[in-house]
Amino acid sequence: MTPGTELPSGPQSTRSQVLVVDDDRLIRTLIREFLTREGYDVVTAENCRQALEVLEEEKHEFKFLVTDWELPDGSGIDLIRHVRHVVSSHYMYIVMATSHGNRENLTQALNAGADDFLAKPIDRGELVARMRSGQRILALETRLTHLANSDLLTGLPTRRVFEEMVGKEWSRARRYRLPLSCVIFDIDFFKRINDVHGHAAGDQVLREVGRIFANSVRKSDIICRYGGEEFCAILPETSSTQACIWAENLRKRIAESEIILDSAVVNVTSSFGVAEAMAEMEELEDLVQLSDQCLIDAKQKGRNQVVSFNNLQDSVSRDASGHLDYVFGGAVCSDAMTPVVSTVTPESSVIDISQFFLTYRIPSAPVVDHEGNLVGIVSEKDLMSVASRPNPHEITIAEVMRKNLICYPPNIPLSVVWEFLNRVSIRTVLITENGKTLGILSRQSILRWLANTTWKQNAGHDHASDGAHSSSKRLEAAAKLLAETSRQLTNDVEVRSEDEHAAMVIGTVSKMQDLMTDLLESVRGESGTGAMALGTAFNTVDF
Repeated sequence: MTPGTELPSGPQSTRSQVLVVDDDRLIRTLIREFLTREGYDVVTAENCRQALEVLEEEKHEFKFLVTDWELPDGSGIDLIRHVRHVVSSHYMYIVMATSHGNRENLTQALNAGADDFLAKPIDRGELVARMRSGQRILALETRLTHLANSDLLTGLPTRRVFEEMVGKEWSRARRYRLPLSCVIFDIDFFKRINDVHGHAAGDQVLREVGRIFANSVRKSDIICRYGGEEFCAILPETSSTQACIWAENLRKRIAESEIILDSAVVNVTSSFGVAEAMAEMEELEDLVQLSDQCLIDAKQKGRNQVVSFNNLQDSVSRDASGHLDYVFGGAVCSDAMTPVVSTVTPESSVIDISQFFLTYRIPSAPVVDHEGNLVGIVSEKDLMSVASRPNPHEITIAEVMRKNLICYPPNIPLSVVWEFLNRVSIRTVLITENGKTLGILSRQSILRWLANTTWKQNAGHDHASDGAHSSSKRLEAAAKLLAETSRQLTNDVEVRSEDEHAAMVIGTVSKMQDLMTDLLESVRGESGTGAMALGTAFNTVDF
């Protein structure tokens, strides 16, 4: 419906649903007969419990509620208050039917949320007249809601409505482990259309692109005009590959359309960014932001194309100035990653892995099959999502783990991952090779690598006189602490029980890894190995 569209004047054209609640079977039948003749779709209930059950059924979309004051298991006032407190997509017109017609009762019912009164015994003419009055109010409410929720130019949902709707879809996708993709696109060189043909022509282009967009989606898809010449779609139960196919078809449809303006006929092109919800994403904004980064990449590559997250991973680093090469040198991901110390299996129970996390003090772990191949990742948040269920010991990690992971090979330039993590809100990626998990690369681990290499070397140029002395002292301190930690581990193994060994060893080895990193980096300038040697060493050690 667009602004100015004439609204229906009677229930016959909309078949408005009415819920009638009364404990008197004769009155229920009488009201149903009166309203059915007027074209209403009537459902009846004899008490509050039945009414609430019917209201919760998704197949119903009641526009009216006609309720008695006195009900066997409560009152009409209680029912009205409940209805008014339930968040609904539309307004429900409520009529209180009762023989208690005094001023005090009338005031109480209206304060509870009733819109009108109907005196008993029921008069057909009065009932129909009050329903028609309610129909006019509902029609006005529908019109106002549409105006508030729709973009006036394109008729598409506004960004505010879009964000309200996608929040529910995001929760559903995370709860049931369903794929969810986001597509953002905008019109190429739209400013040029405004400059050459005028803003009225630009509005016409937006309307036509919005029409093509709206006609290209499913009922389950959530779309909006995101802002200016930018549009957005959330595609439930759709993978990135499927979303790219859909986006490419829409791109072609827009490019092939001739848009008739007052002074010319124009063709426009559009650029698309596509991303699928990944395991590392905590909020819906992360998905939208990643799609937007893909859109930026599409425009930088020349426009009129679809760029997905996979393309963004492959082409993120384009440093013409050579500055990144200077900062990162020839470093690759394995130089800065944190090696994986522990993994879990899909068959493990939620209770077992929860205890595992608490004992070893780790927040997450990769999930691998019996052959050691990476199949997912599980975190404390995933375990928390099912912790309150009555049978957590029967829930396996396979049911809660996240499978859509962001992975990089160990030999890819570190600058690529650094730039990617700078562009998106994702904090970590996995380093894998031949399906095996080698380590985790996070913003923190890259900063640590920079602190131990590039930044330290730069500081050494500024303080050449005492650089060797400082390096020697750092090396000596790290070596002493490593030796002390090793002695402590040996002592703990002797005095503690075997049940405590696993947690103790993992915690101590993690600390020793950090110390080894400091040791290797402190001699990086002299040996030329540094973090690369660290990566090689840990790839050959089985913890």
